Amino acid sequence: MVTEEYLIVVLMVIAAVYVVHRLGIAARQFVKLRGKMLVICPETQKTAAVKVANGRAAMGAMVNQHHRVLNECSRWPERSDCEQNCLHQIEQDPVSHQAWNIVSRWFDGKECVYCGKPIKELSHFDRTPALRHTEGNTTEWDQLPPENLPDELSVSMPVCWSCHMIEAFRRKHPDLMVERPWKH
Repeated sequence: MVTEEYLIVVLMVIAAVYVVHRLGIAARQFVKLRGKMLVICPETQKTAAVKVANGRAAMGAMVNQHHRVLNECSRWPERSDCEQNCLHQIEQDPVSHQAWNIVSRWFDGKECVYCGKPIKELSHFDRTPALRHTEGNTTEWDQLPPENLPDELSVSMPVCWSCHMIEAFRRKHPDLMVERPWKH
């Protein structure tokens, strides 16, 4: 015979499993929609950098509601009243719209234009590689406005962090640099 206490324990376990399952869904949604995303603005047909309100999306996913809104857009505040139709692009494939992933794919397999060493895989805990612009100066990729990344990546060359630091020092203090071309 099933006791009342046994039934309560079974119901509590079922409830706990359900809550953990929904929390997992929310966590995956939160991670999938984090960071800056690059989209083509439906209004201008140009790249825009947006940020999804991923906390709100995660909470909605937890209760099985998939309503997403933007938290930020590079076209705001001037166009903050837009219809946010760019969200459709993100909903189809959020991973390929994350600025981090776009840049990571671009650096993958590339070598530093100065020293020729392979660019290390991007890491949130390591030094950031840079881009050498057409005019010759270097900038860490994450210091550029995200909406400009596609254009910058199409005309720039990859630079490892060490060479970027050397070039930055060379630009700031040319009088302190000593070139020794015979040392390799």
